[in-house]
Amino acid sequence: MYQIKINGIVQGVGFRPFIYKLATEQKLTGFVLNSTSGVLIEAEGNKNSLDKFIYRIKNELPPAAKINEFQFEEFPDKRYDTFEIRMSSRSKGSTLISPDLAVCDDCINEFNDHDDLRFQYAFINCTNCGPRYSIIEDTPYDRPVTSMKSFVMCDYCEGEYKDPLNRRFHAQPVACPQCGPQLQFLDKDLSPILGNPIENTIRDLKDGKIIGIKGIGGFHIACDATNYNAVELLRQRKNRPHKPFAVMCNEANISDIVIINYEHLKLLKSPAAPIVILPKRSNSEGLNREIKIAENVAPQNPNIGIFLPYAPHHYQFVTEELPFVIMTSGNNSNEPIARTENELQELCDCFLTHNRPILNRSDDSIILPAKEQNILIRRSRGFVPSPIKLPSQTVPTLGCGAELKLTFSLSRKNDLFISPYIGNSGSKETMDFYLETYEKYLKWFKLKPELIACDLQPDFATTRFAENTKLPLVKVQHHHAHISAIMAEHKLDEKVIGISYDGTGYGTDAAIWGGEIFIADHTNFERLFHLNYMPLPGGDAAITHPIRIAYAYSIAAGANTELVNGISELERNVIQKQLQNSFNVFQTSSMGRLFDCISAMLGLFPTITFEAQSAMALEFLCGNVSVSDSEPYSFEISEDIIDIRPIIIEVSKDIQKGVDHKVISQKFHKTIIDFTLASVQKTSVVSGLNKVVLSGGVMQNRILLNGLIETLTRNNFTVYTPRNLSPNDGSISVGQVMIANRIIGS
Repeated sequence: MYQIKINGIVQGVGFRPFIYKLATEQKLTGFVLNSTSGVLIEAEGNKNSLDKFIYRIKNELPPAAKINEFQFEEFPDKRYDTFEIRMSSRSKGSTLISPDLAVCDDCINEFNDHDDLRFQYAFINCTNCGPRYSIIEDTPYDRPVTSMKSFVMCDYCEGEYKDPLNRRFHAQPVACPQCGPQLQFLDKDLSPILGNPIENTIRDLKDGKIIGIKGIGGFHIACDATNYNAVELLRQRKNRPHKPFAVMCNEANISDIVIINYEHLKLLKSPAAPIVILPKRSNSEGLNREIKIAENVAPQNPNIGIFLPYAPHHYQFVTEELPFVIMTSGNNSNEPIARTENELQELCDCFLTHNRPILNRSDDSIILPAKEQNILIRRSRGFVPSPIKLPSQTVPTLGCGAELKLTFSLSRKNDLFISPYIGNSGSKETMDFYLETYEKYLKWFKLKPELIACDLQPDFATTRFAENTKLPLVKVQHHHAHISAIMAEHKLDEKVIGISYDGTGYGTDAAIWGGEIFIADHTNFERLFHLNYMPLPGGDAAITHPIRIAYAYSIAAGANTELVNGISELERNVIQKQLQNSFNVFQTSSMGRLFDCISAMLGLFPTITFEAQSAMALEFLCGNVSVSDSEPYSFEISEDIIDIRPIIIEVSKDIQKGVDHKVISQKFHKTIIDFTLASVQKTSVVSGLNKVVLSGGVMQNRILLNGLIETLTRNNFTVYTPRNLSPNDGSISVGQVMIANRIIGS
């Protein structure tokens, strides 16, 4: 007899019926069951059949299953008569939890079949698709510990649920119109409105209404993306003047609004069903389009984030009749995604909702395709809580994250569990969501942290939380954590050249870092090069007013300040006095602030309304082209300083000469690539290293990322970039875990 223990994503993904089917085909006897530590199998038969059974388990997995640990031992036979699926048991340890999965093709075919019991049923699912993470209370993953526990299965559903050869065998959310959750349409006061909920939704969207739509892991706020006035109303209510909205598209109409290829479509149709940022299709590109999205959906932006329906009820209102629907995160400004209607009453005219509770929230994930490597902007629904493997063992550790794009990470040996995207930690609601999710992770994965790590910045809410836990605490420099996270993803456990180009990070000298080139491993870092310190008048206030940065940087560089437009005389005078008296002026080496400076000098966004708006505008101005043939600006590298003042002076001169702003942007990007290469080459000479890790929020710039990968690779460096982690602060918590363990262990 073989006793087999499997850990991984093996619950809620059709794993037990898969095992049952293989065992019966191999004529084996025994059993399979779920436990809190994974799946336990005992199988008897001839040795050839048993060995083939093991081979097939490893090589014929269900689509959503993933094996992390596989152990088997031989024992004397117990003389089982049949092979059966047994009830779940509790044992020491924990297993993994599947992410929420987009509805599969088999279910959609049934959904569209007039003769099927679940025709147009908004909660159709099977073992290959549907909610998982969002409905779970505890492990092992069984219906009594999910939000489906109050829905008693009818005989038909129970028959499928108990049939080991059925696609819905032990699919915990299994339901039908007779026994499962139901849609409901509510007015602004949360009173039911008569009529078909989907028909009401379509009617009100077409009438320009703003609708709160309850989904799988939270709410969306929806409006017709072709209705300019409706989009403008949504912007006013959300206090979101310029930030792009994501659009859920009917698949048949996607190519009407964006340029898309096979790989993009594959991403959109993957089980994670992320938002994918794609280039807009211009009106002059030859398509006869009667329906166009409104200009204010993604204003002054060449791209738009699109995604496909991923819950069954999305398919009911995102149709050829209404092909483009804004589906933006259902939250109030600076708060986490909502899970109840009353949180959104001030924003919405009505609600399409349902009576299945959302237990665990997760916002939509976002991917930005790039030439060399797709960029995971936000790792959330469809990805969490799947772990990543670390390159070494850890004690149970909590990495608290930073402030923006907040996540936490919890480690168990060499497994790392990253939270969904939480938000920005500036509000009580966000920190409440953070703590709620943290407590659930501890319970699900049977973790009790023995070590905690946080950012060096003393004012972060996450730092204060870490200090109050009374656990052994390691404070980690922000950009060191950026580099360590991407090293961990690639299982690098050695010294590397780390490039962290970012907006803001607290430095060991109390300055604001962000343009850093390190020699680093998971224990230490040495700051080899950085952008020279420049004055940031007013600190964070200047970040939302890039024109102030442009003016202060121009003074510090000795550039012509008369060319800096969009700044008042009062602001000029105040900044001049601040610089003279060093009053409320912070020193920064930030690459993000350099982008802000050049963007504002070009008059793109003197004031911004969302993070990185001016830096994005500078990237967009560059055009979707390689800058390899552009002429760079002058720069100087002296000792450990990359002097950016010559760049600012020459940009100012180009503006005075009337050089096309697109050319200026291309030259600027080429300059960054060139001085990075020069700095890396110098670092390599003194260190003998040739592995380069790219990290930090500025690496979301595709022109820069592609250019650095191409240039460094061409010069014989091996380049590592974020793949399953984000380059931005969403991965900071990963690096904190790694660094804290090495520091404590050293």
